[in-house]
Amino acid sequence: MMRARFLAVIAMMLSAVALSAPAQADVKALIVGSSYDDAANQKLRLANPLADARIVRASLRKTVVRDLTVLEDPSAEEWQKGLDAWLETLTGDDIGLFYFAGHGFQIEGLNFLMSSDGKSLIPLDAVVTQITERAQGAVIIIDACRNNPYYEADPDDQIEIIEIDRATRSIGYASLDDLSNSQGGLAQLANLRGLSAVAFFSTEPGNVAEDGDTPGKGSPFAIEFAKQIERRQSLDEVFRKTAIAVNKRTDKRQSPWRQGDLAFNVFVSGMRALPIP
Repeated sequence: MMRARFLAVIAMMLSAVALSAPAQADVKALIVGSSYDDAANQKLRLANPLADARIVRASLRKTVVRDLTVLEDPSAEEWQKGLDAWLETLTGDDIGLFYFAGHGFQIEGLNFLMSSDGKSLIPLDAVVTQITERAQGAVIIIDACRNNPYYEADPDDQIEIIEIDRATRSIGYASLDDLSNSQGGLAQLANLRGLSAVAFFSTEPGNVAEDGDTPGKGSPFAIEFAKQIERRQSLDEVFRKTAIAVNKRTDKRQSPWRQGDLAFNVFVSGMRALPIP
């Protein structure tokens, strides 16, 4: 009797877990790392984004992620082609995981990621929208805002903004004066209400993320995130434990934060052998 009762409890636990997890969902990842080594503006150069991308890639290869695209130091054109090609792989049953390490800016409350040639800005909100329109859910991981290389920019110079809107793009411009006056850190994403998306930033709004003490060894955020993402635990646990570890590693100078949520649990490395209720 006791054994039957125990098996019934286990069956109920497994059923609850099964209901909370997306059925037959594939996680497809796009990883972008930008060191800006080929950018004309030498102030753009960063020591660790490529290492960050490779650290995260290595960890994701130990997980259930089988479809993994990596863009290293993509120019504006390569950004467009790579993003388009990856978006085309997403279906309504997939989870789209997007990871970016490099320069990010906020202009008038909107977030932009910089292409590796230093010539273009990619609007983050539009990337999120594109993923959510194609996939069951979007997981956005941003390790950016390491410094502002435009604090002494010529206010008359301009930089191209690539505006993503379904299959078409219109080109606008932002002055370098806009970038030089950009507040430290990124802003919250535009309203995520109604979107199945969660974003995890390497530091809180308005703060600057650290690039790492040793060139080529990774940023504090990438190192800790990579450790957690390959463990058998929920994505919520990954975020929470990463935030705690980064805060400790940086002596509380940097506190990763999340925005948005998914309507189901995601286990990038699978669930524990015995789920905990």
